[in-house]
Amino acid sequence: MYQKRRELLAASLPENALLFVLSGKAPYSVGDEQYPFSVDRHFYYLTGLDRENMMYVLVKKKGKAQHMLVIERYDEAMAKWVGGRILPEKARQISGIEQIVMEDEKWQRIHFLMQYVLDALPSVPVYLDLKKQEVDQKRESHLFLEELMKKYPNIQIHDASSYLTKLRLVKDEFEVNQLKKAISVTNKAIQNMMSHVKPEMGENELEAYFDFVLKCHNCKHSFPSIVGSGKNGTILHYGDNNQVMKDNTLVLCDLGASYEYYNADITRTFPVNGKFSERQKQIYSIVLEANEYIMSLVKPGETLRGLNMKLIEFYEKKLDEIGLLNNGKTVSDYYWHGVSHMLGLETHDVSLSDYKLEEGNVFTIEPGLYLEDEEIGIRIEDNVLVTKDGCINLSKDIIKSVEDIEAFMADRNE
Repeated sequence: MYQKRRELLAASLPENALLFVLSGKAPYSVGDEQYPFSVDRHFYYLTGLDRENMMYVLVKKKGKAQHMLVIERYDEAMAKWVGGRILPEKARQISGIEQIVMEDEKWQRIHFLMQYVLDALPSVPVYLDLKKQEVDQKRESHLFLEELMKKYPNIQIHDASSYLTKLRLVKDEFEVNQLKKAISVTNKAIQNMMSHVKPEMGENELEAYFDFVLKCHNCKHSFPSIVGSGKNGTILHYGDNNQVMKDNTLVLCDLGASYEYYNADITRTFPVNGKFSERQKQIYSIVLEANEYIMSLVKPGETLRGLNMKLIEFYEKKLDEIGLLNNGKTVSDYYWHGVSHMLGLETHDVSLSDYKLEEGNVFTIEPGLYLEDEEIGIRIEDNVLVTKDGCINLSKDIIKSVEDIEAFMADRNE
Protein backbone atom coordinates (compact mmCIF):
# COMPACT_ATOMS: atom_id res chain seq x y z
CA MET A 1 0.00 0.00 0.00
CA TYR A 2 2.70 2.51 0.98
CA GLN A 3 4.79 1.47 -2.00
CA LYS A 4 1.87 2.18 -4.32
CA ARG A 5 1.45 5.65 -2.81
CA ARG A 6 5.14 6.39 -3.29
CA GLU A 7 4.96 5.24 -6.89
CA LEU A 8 2.03 7.59 -7.54
CA LEU A 9 3.98 10.44 -5.96
CA ALA A 10 7.06 9.69 -8.07
CA ALA A 11 4.97 9.58 -11.23
CA SER A 12 3.53 13.04 -10.48
CA LEU A 13 6.90 14.72 -9.86
CA PRO A 14 8.98 16.29 -12.68
CA GLU A 15 12.16 14.64 -13.89
CA ASN A 16 15.38 15.05 -11.90
CA ALA A 17 13.61 15.70 -8.61
CA LEU A 18 15.01 15.19 -5.13
CA LEU A 19 12.27 15.14 -2.48
CA PHE A 20 12.57 15.06 1.32
CA VAL A 21 9.70 14.34 3.73
CA LEU A 22 10.49 14.50 7.46
CA SER A 23 8.60 12.70 10.23
CA GLY A 24 9.00 15.59 12.66
CA LYS A 25 10.21 15.93 16.22
CA ALA A 26 8.49 16.55 19.54
CA PRO A 27 9.62 19.93 20.93
CA TYR A 28 10.57 20.38 24.56
CA SER A 29 7.97 21.93 26.84
CA VAL A 30 9.89 22.43 30.10
CA GLY A 31 13.05 20.92 31.58
CA ASP A 32 13.57 17.49 30.04
CA GLU A 33 9.87 17.04 29.29
CA GLN A 34 8.75 16.91 25.67
CA TYR A 35 5.35 17.53 24.16
CA PRO A 36 3.64 14.35 22.88
CA PHE A 37 4.99 13.44 19.45
CA SER A 38 2.58 13.70 16.52
CA VAL A 39 4.01 12.40 13.26
CA ASP A 40 3.99 14.50 10.09
CA ARG A 41 0.98 13.18 8.22
CA HIS A 42 2.63 13.25 4.77
CA PHE A 43 5.46 11.10 6.14
CA TYR A 44 3.03 8.68 7.78
CA TYR A 45 0.94 8.47 4.60
CA LEU A 46 3.99 7.48 2.54
CA THR A 47 5.71 5.12 5.01
CA GLY A 48 3.29 3.94 7.72
CA LEU A 49 5.98 4.80 10.29
CA ASP A 50 5.03 6.66 13.46
CA ARG A 51 8.48 7.65 14.78
CA GLU A 52 10.28 10.96 15.17
CA ASN A 53 13.62 12.00 13.65
CA MET A 54 13.10 10.06 10.42
CA MET A 55 13.23 11.17 6.80
CA TYR A 56 11.91 9.76 3.54
CA VAL A 57 13.94 10.60 0.43
CA LEU A 58 12.78 10.18 -3.17
CA VAL A 59 15.02 10.65 -6.20
CA LYS A 60 13.55 10.65 -9.70
CA LYS A 61 15.82 10.56 -12.73
CA LYS A 62 15.23 9.25 -16.26
CA GLY A 63 11.78 8.06 -15.28
CA LYS A 64 13.08 5.84 -12.49
CA ALA A 65 12.59 6.45 -8.78
CA GLN A 66 14.81 5.54 -5.85
CA HIS A 67 13.45 5.50 -2.31
CA MET A 68 15.47 5.89 0.87
CA LEU A 69 14.64 6.01 4.56
CA VAL A 70 16.81 7.74 7.17
CA ILE A 71 16.42 6.48 10.75
CA GLU A 72 18.24 6.91 14.05
CA ARG A 73 20.77 4.32 15.12
CA TYR A 74 19.65 2.01 17.92
CA ASP A 75 20.93 3.19 21.32
CA GLU A 76 20.81 0.58 24.10
CA ALA A 77 21.34 3.14 26.87
CA MET A 78 18.49 5.33 25.61
CA ALA A 79 16.27 2.29 25.20
CA LYS A 80 16.31 1.80 28.98
CA TRP A 81 14.76 5.24 29.43
CA VAL A 82 12.33 5.78 26.56
CA GLY A 83 12.36 2.54 24.56
CA GLY A 84 14.56 1.61 21.67
CA ARG A 85 14.62 3.28 18.28
CA ILE A 86 13.20 1.20 15.48
CA LEU A 87 15.52 -1.36 13.93
CA PRO A 88 16.18 -1.33 10.16
CA GLU A 89 14.44 -4.68 9.66
CA LYS A 90 11.24 -3.41 11.29
CA ALA A 91 11.35 -0.16 9.33
CA ARG A 92 11.67 -2.14 6.08
CA GLN A 93 8.82 -4.44 7.07
CA ILE A 94 6.39 -1.59 7.79
CA SER A 95 7.33 0.82 5.00
CA GLY A 96 8.48 -1.50 2.25
CA ILE A 97 11.55 0.71 1.70
CA GLU A 98 14.65 -1.42 1.26
CA GLN A 99 17.32 1.29 1.36
CA ILE A 100 17.88 2.31 5.00
CA VAL A 101 20.48 4.89 6.05
CA MET A 102 21.45 5.79 9.61
CA GLU A 103 20.99 9.39 10.75
CA ASP A 104 24.73 9.85 11.35
CA GLU A 105 25.41 8.86 7.74
CA LYS A 106 22.68 10.87 6.01
CA TRP A 107 24.77 13.81 4.75
CA GLN A 108 27.20 11.48 3.08
CA ARG A 109 24.32 9.82 1.29
CA ILE A 110 22.58 13.12 0.44
CA HIS A 111 25.82 14.39 -1.11
CA PHE A 112 25.94 11.29 -3.32
CA LEU A 113 22.33 11.89 -4.43
CA MET A 114 23.08 15.54 -5.18
CA GLN A 115 25.93 14.49 -7.47
CA TYR A 116 23.71 11.87 -9.09
CA VAL A 117 21.12 14.48 -10.06
CA LEU A 118 23.74 17.08 -11.04
CA ASP A 119 24.91 14.80 -13.83
CA ALA A 120 21.81 15.96 -15.72
CA LEU A 121 21.32 19.55 -14.49
CA PRO A 122 23.30 22.67 -13.52
CA SER A 123 21.56 22.72 -10.12
CA VAL A 124 19.42 20.28 -8.14
CA PRO A 125 15.63 20.76 -7.90
CA VAL A 126 14.80 20.04 -4.24
CA TYR A 127 11.21 19.43 -3.11
CA LEU A 128 9.96 19.79 0.48
CA ASP A 129 6.61 20.43 2.12
CA LEU A 130 6.96 24.16 2.81
CA LYS A 131 3.34 25.01 3.53
CA LYS A 132 2.87 27.04 6.74
CA GLN A 133 -0.21 27.45 8.91
CA GLU A 134 1.15 30.75 10.20
CA VAL A 135 3.52 33.22 8.51
CA ASP A 136 6.19 32.87 11.20
CA GLN A 137 5.81 29.13 11.73
CA LYS A 138 8.85 26.96 11.03
CA ARG A 139 8.38 23.22 10.77
CA GLU A 140 11.04 20.52 10.62
CA SER A 141 11.09 20.74 6.84
CA HIS A 142 11.93 24.46 7.00
CA LEU A 143 14.72 23.87 9.50
CA PHE A 144 16.12 21.07 7.36
CA LEU A 145 15.99 23.32 4.29
CA GLU A 146 18.04 25.98 6.08
CA GLU A 147 20.67 23.37 6.86
CA LEU A 148 20.56 22.05 3.31
CA MET A 149 21.03 25.51 1.81
CA LYS A 150 24.11 26.14 3.92
CA LYS A 151 25.71 23.07 2.39
CA TYR A 152 24.25 23.49 -1.11
CA PRO A 153 23.41 27.18 -1.74
CA ASN A 154 22.68 26.69 -5.45
CA ILE A 155 19.77 24.24 -5.14
CA GLN A 156 16.40 25.02 -6.74
CA ILE A 157 13.73 25.01 -4.03
CA HIS A 158 10.20 23.79 -4.78
CA ASP A 159 7.17 23.37 -2.52
CA ALA A 160 5.98 19.75 -2.65
CA SER A 161 2.77 20.33 -0.67
CA SER A 162 0.47 20.37 -3.71
CA TYR A 163 1.85 17.04 -5.00
CA LEU A 164 1.34 15.43 -1.58
CA THR A 165 -2.08 17.01 -1.09
CA LYS A 166 -3.43 15.73 -4.40
CA LEU A 167 -2.58 12.18 -3.36
CA ARG A 168 -4.09 12.45 0.12
CA LEU A 169 -7.32 14.05 -1.05
CA VAL A 170 -8.52 10.79 -2.61
CA LYS A 171 -8.89 8.08 0.03
CA ASP A 172 -8.11 4.46 -0.77
CA GLU A 173 -10.07 1.52 0.62
CA PHE A 174 -7.74 1.12 3.60
CA GLU A 175 -8.21 4.76 4.60
CA VAL A 176 -11.99 4.58 4.33
CA ASN A 177 -12.01 1.51 6.58
CA GLN A 178 -9.82 3.32 9.13
CA LEU A 179 -12.22 6.26 9.12
CA LYS A 180 -15.17 3.90 9.58
CA LYS A 181 -13.48 2.46 12.67
CA ALA A 182 -12.94 5.93 14.12
CA ILE A 183 -16.57 6.85 13.42
CA SER A 184 -17.82 3.61 15.00
CA VAL A 185 -15.95 4.33 18.24
CA THR A 186 -17.27 7.90 18.18
CA ASN A 187 -20.79 6.53 17.88
CA LYS A 188 -20.33 4.33 20.95
CA ALA A 189 -18.90 7.27 22.88
CA ILE A 190 -21.78 9.60 21.96
CA GLN A 191 -24.28 6.95 23.01
CA ASN A 192 -22.49 6.72 26.35
CA MET A 193 -22.90 10.48 26.75
CA MET A 194 -26.58 10.39 25.84
CA SER A 195 -27.13 7.51 28.26
CA HIS A 196 -25.80 9.51 31.23
CA VAL A 197 -26.57 13.19 30.59
CA LYS A 198 -28.93 14.88 33.06
CA PRO A 199 -29.68 18.34 34.43
CA GLU A 200 -27.18 19.78 36.95
CA MET A 201 -24.39 17.60 35.57
CA GLY A 202 -21.17 19.38 34.60
CA GLU A 203 -20.19 19.64 30.96
CA ASN A 204 -16.80 18.22 31.97
CA GLU A 205 -18.48 15.22 33.59
CA LEU A 206 -20.43 14.53 30.39
CA GLU A 207 -17.19 14.87 28.43
CA ALA A 208 -15.63 12.20 30.65
CA TYR A 209 -18.20 9.65 29.43
CA PHE A 210 -16.93 10.27 25.90
CA ASP A 211 -13.29 10.02 26.97
CA PHE A 212 -13.86 6.71 28.76
CA VAL A 213 -15.06 4.95 25.60
CA LEU A 214 -12.11 6.25 23.59
CA LYS A 215 -9.68 4.92 26.18
CA CYS A 216 -11.40 1.53 26.17
CA HIS A 217 -10.94 1.31 22.39
CA ASN A 218 -7.33 2.55 22.41
CA CYS A 219 -8.27 5.70 20.50
CA LYS A 220 -7.16 9.29 20.93
CA HIS A 221 -9.11 12.48 20.37
CA SER A 222 -9.32 13.93 16.88
CA PHE A 223 -9.27 17.36 18.53
CA PRO A 224 -10.18 18.86 21.94
CA SER A 225 -13.85 18.08 22.51
CA ILE A 226 -16.52 20.79 22.49
CA VAL A 227 -19.29 20.13 25.02
CA GLY A 228 -21.36 23.30 25.21
CA SER A 229 -24.75 23.50 26.91
CA GLY A 230 -27.26 26.32 26.58
CA LYS A 231 -25.62 29.57 25.49
CA ASN A 232 -22.21 27.84 25.35
CA GLY A 233 -23.49 25.86 22.37
CA THR A 234 -23.64 29.11 20.38
CA ILE A 235 -19.86 29.61 20.73
CA LEU A 236 -18.30 27.94 17.70
CA HIS A 237 -15.05 26.78 19.32
CA TYR A 238 -16.17 26.69 22.93
CA GLY A 239 -13.68 24.60 24.87
CA ASP A 240 -13.97 25.35 28.59
CA ASN A 241 -16.50 22.54 29.16
CA ASN A 242 -16.81 23.59 32.80
CA GLN A 243 -20.38 24.81 33.27
CA VAL A 244 -23.32 23.08 34.91
CA MET A 245 -25.96 21.96 32.41
CA LYS A 246 -29.43 23.31 33.17
CA ASP A 247 -32.79 21.63 32.70
CA ASN A 248 -34.63 22.38 29.44
CA THR A 249 -31.40 23.23 27.58
CA LEU A 250 -29.58 21.58 24.70
CA VAL A 251 -25.98 20.41 24.76
CA LEU A 252 -23.90 20.62 21.56
CA CYS A 253 -21.13 18.00 21.38
CA ASP A 254 -18.53 18.38 18.63
CA LEU A 255 -15.96 15.61 19.01
CA GLY A 256 -14.34 12.60 17.44
CA ALA A 257 -12.19 9.53 17.94
CA SER A 258 -8.85 9.23 16.18
CA TYR A 259 -7.98 5.66 15.15
CA GLU A 260 -4.34 5.28 14.08
CA TYR A 261 -4.37 8.95 13.07
CA TYR A 262 -7.58 8.68 11.04
CA ASN A 263 -10.10 11.11 12.47
CA ALA A 264 -13.83 11.17 12.94
CA ASP A 265 -15.43 14.60 13.33
CA ILE A 266 -19.04 14.40 14.49
CA THR A 267 -21.42 16.90 16.06
CA ARG A 268 -24.64 15.91 17.74
CA THR A 269 -26.97 18.16 19.72
CA PHE A 270 -29.43 16.69 22.22
CA PRO A 271 -31.62 17.80 25.14
CA VAL A 272 -30.09 17.59 28.60
CA ASN A 273 -33.35 16.21 30.05
CA GLY A 274 -34.10 13.93 27.10
CA LYS A 275 -36.96 15.96 25.57
CA PHE A 276 -36.83 18.79 23.04
CA SER A 277 -39.01 21.83 23.68
CA GLU A 278 -41.22 22.93 20.78
CA ARG A 279 -38.90 25.84 19.96
CA GLN A 280 -35.80 23.66 20.16
CA LYS A 281 -37.51 21.12 17.93
CA GLN A 282 -38.40 23.82 15.40
CA ILE A 283 -34.82 25.07 15.04
CA TYR A 284 -33.36 21.56 15.20
CA SER A 285 -35.63 20.40 12.37
CA ILE A 286 -34.35 23.19 10.11
CA VAL A 287 -30.71 22.22 10.78
CA LEU A 288 -31.46 18.55 10.21
CA GLU A 289 -33.23 19.31 6.94
CA ALA A 290 -30.22 21.42 5.93
CA ASN A 291 -27.87 18.55 6.76
CA GLU A 292 -29.82 16.13 4.56
CA TYR A 293 -30.33 18.69 1.79
CA ILE A 294 -26.62 19.47 1.44
CA MET A 295 -25.83 15.75 1.54
CA SER A 296 -28.19 15.22 -1.40
CA LEU A 297 -26.28 17.79 -3.47
CA VAL A 298 -22.87 16.13 -3.13
CA LYS A 299 -21.40 14.80 -6.38
CA PRO A 300 -18.10 14.92 -8.27
CA GLY A 301 -17.44 18.38 -9.70
CA GLU A 302 -19.13 20.24 -6.84
CA THR A 303 -17.08 22.47 -4.52
CA LEU A 304 -17.28 22.97 -0.76
CA ARG A 305 -17.76 26.68 -1.37
CA GLY A 306 -20.67 25.92 -3.69
CA LEU A 307 -22.29 23.69 -1.07
CA ASN A 308 -21.98 26.45 1.52
CA MET A 309 -23.62 29.00 -0.78
CA LYS A 310 -26.55 26.62 -1.34
CA LEU A 311 -26.89 26.18 2.42
CA ILE A 312 -27.09 29.96 2.89
CA GLU A 313 -29.81 30.13 0.21
CA PHE A 314 -31.68 27.36 2.03
CA TYR A 315 -31.40 29.20 5.35
CA GLU A 316 -32.60 32.46 3.81
CA LYS A 317 -35.88 30.80 2.92
CA LYS A 318 -36.34 28.77 6.12
CA LEU A 319 -35.34 31.49 8.60
CA ASP A 320 -37.54 34.03 6.86
CA GLU A 321 -40.50 31.67 7.20
CA ILE A 322 -40.16 31.62 11.00
CA GLY A 323 -39.49 35.35 11.37
CA LEU A 324 -35.78 35.27 12.21
CA LEU A 325 -34.82 37.60 9.36
CA ASN A 326 -36.92 40.55 10.53
CA ASN A 327 -35.48 43.90 11.64
CA GLY A 328 -32.50 43.75 9.32
CA LYS A 329 -31.30 40.34 10.47
CA THR A 330 -29.49 38.11 7.95
CA VAL A 331 -28.37 34.47 7.84
CA SER A 332 -24.91 35.56 9.05
CA ASP A 333 -26.47 36.53 12.39
CA TYR A 334 -27.24 32.84 13.00
CA TYR A 335 -24.68 30.98 10.90
CA TRP A 336 -21.10 32.10 10.28
CA HIS A 337 -18.90 29.11 9.42
CA GLY A 338 -18.43 26.86 6.42
CA VAL A 339 -20.59 23.79 6.02
CA SER A 340 -17.70 21.46 5.15
CA HIS A 341 -14.02 20.67 5.41
CA MET A 342 -11.93 17.73 4.25
CA LEU A 343 -11.33 14.87 6.68
CA GLY A 344 -8.70 12.17 7.01
CA LEU A 345 -5.29 12.02 8.66
CA GLU A 346 -6.02 15.53 9.92
CA THR A 347 -9.36 16.73 11.25
CA HIS A 348 -9.21 19.70 8.88
CA ASP A 349 -7.47 17.65 6.25
CA VAL A 350 -5.39 18.91 3.35
CA SER A 351 -7.15 20.58 0.43
CA LEU A 352 -6.56 22.84 -2.56
CA SER A 353 -8.08 26.19 -3.45
CA ASP A 354 -11.38 25.86 -5.37
CA TYR A 355 -10.95 22.10 -5.41
CA LYS A 356 -13.67 20.21 -7.25
CA LEU A 357 -14.88 17.11 -5.47
CA GLU A 358 -14.02 13.73 -6.92
CA GLU A 359 -14.78 10.13 -6.09
CA GLY A 360 -12.89 9.08 -2.97
CA ASN A 361 -12.95 12.40 -1.12
CA VAL A 362 -14.09 12.34 2.51
CA PHE A 363 -15.39 15.50 4.14
CA THR A 364 -17.81 16.84 6.75
CA ILE A 365 -21.30 18.24 6.34
CA GLU A 366 -22.03 20.40 9.38
CA PRO A 367 -24.79 23.00 9.14
CA GLY A 368 -25.58 24.87 12.33
CA LEU A 369 -27.82 27.61 13.72
CA TYR A 370 -26.94 29.69 16.77
CA LEU A 371 -29.58 31.76 18.55
CA GLU A 372 -27.59 33.40 21.32
CA ASP A 373 -30.52 35.35 22.81
CA GLU A 374 -32.51 32.12 23.17
CA GLU A 375 -29.50 30.09 24.32
CA ILE A 376 -30.03 27.61 21.49
CA GLY A 377 -26.97 26.33 19.64
CA ILE A 378 -27.49 23.45 17.20
CA ARG A 379 -25.03 21.78 14.82
CA ILE A 380 -25.46 18.40 13.14
CA GLU A 381 -22.29 17.05 11.55
CA ASP A 382 -21.77 13.91 9.48
CA ASN A 383 -18.79 12.47 7.59
CA VAL A 384 -19.38 11.52 3.95
CA LEU A 385 -17.52 9.70 1.17
CA VAL A 386 -17.94 10.97 -2.39
CA THR A 387 -19.00 8.32 -4.91
CA LYS A 388 -19.28 8.50 -8.70
CA ASP A 389 -22.83 9.85 -8.54
CA GLY A 390 -23.33 11.14 -4.98
CA CYS A 391 -22.04 10.28 -1.54
CA ILE A 392 -22.24 7.72 1.26
CA ASN A 393 -22.88 8.90 4.81
CA LEU A 394 -20.18 7.08 6.80
CA SER A 395 -21.79 8.23 10.07
CA LYS A 396 -25.35 7.18 9.23
CA ASP A 397 -25.55 4.94 12.31
CA ILE A 398 -25.15 7.88 14.69
CA ILE A 399 -28.74 8.84 15.43
CA LYS A 400 -29.81 12.41 14.71
CA SER A 401 -33.59 12.68 14.25
CA VAL A 402 -35.67 14.17 17.06
CA GLU A 403 -37.67 10.95 17.33
CA ASP A 404 -34.63 8.67 17.50
CA ILE A 405 -32.84 10.85 20.06
CA GLU A 406 -35.86 11.13 22.34
CA ALA A 407 -36.57 7.40 22.06
CA PHE A 408 -32.96 6.49 22.86
CA MET A 409 -32.89 8.81 25.85
CA ALA A 410 -36.26 7.54 27.09
CA ASP A 411 -35.04 3.93 26.95
CA ARG A 412 -32.10 4.68 29.25
CA ASN A 413 -34.48 5.35 32.13
CA GLU A 414 -36.42 2.12 31.76
